[in-house]
Amino acid sequence: MKTENEILEMAFAMFLEKGFSEISTNELIRAAGLTKGGFYYSFKSREDLDQRVIERYIHPFFSQPLEEMEKMWEASKKDAPTGKLLWYGFFQPQRFSNYQEKIGKKIAFRNFYFLIYEGMKKFPEVAEYYKDFNARKGQILKRILERGQIRGEITKNIDLENYITMILAMQDGILALKVLDDDIDDEEKYEKIQYQMWKDISTEEIKNYMDGGVTSAVS
Repeated sequence: MKTENEILEMAFAMFLEKGFSEISTNELIRAAGLTKGGFYYSFKSREDLDQRVIERYIHPFFSQPLEEMEKMWEASKKDAPTGKLLWYGFFQPQRFSNYQEKIGKKIAFRNFYFLIYEGMKKFPEVAEYYKDFNARKGQILKRILERGQIRGEITKNIDLENYITMILAMQDGILALKVLDDDIDDEEKYEKIQYQMWKDISTEEIKNYMDGGVTSAVS
């Protein structure tokens, strides 16, 4: 008989394949090799199982990047060049490979994306995770850019709010591309966004430094 952890892992795999709503409780019970009594001994209800799958496999997709961003901010906010803080404290934590390492599974992004989309419609907490994630990463990006302006690394002649909206929209575009082609390297795309962004918003002194041999703000 499967353990509770094994049942949750199995349920997540089934949900990735067909979605929450297309998998019946009886299918889950059969796949786990349980009786109904055994299932309800481990889980109070089907809703209980769904919630535990969400907490174990979906919540980390939103929470882990924010935790990494905050950790990097606290570790580097005093001394790190803003270009590096922008990469290590904003772009890099959002790589999908980080999430896969966190849950210990390699999964198709397309399947995961559609599961999250269904989850936002079906479960209020998933919609709240998504809303909070986008709000907080926008705040973190703004904090980093404002720091760059104070340090004289980022020009003050830009509308930060509009720029942040543009960057977040470009990130959404990368996710959309990854839905179409899971082989797309999201880290490479983020590096290109960062590099172009840094050229657009950095002061002339920083631009001259880049032109003098530094080809990436993350190197």
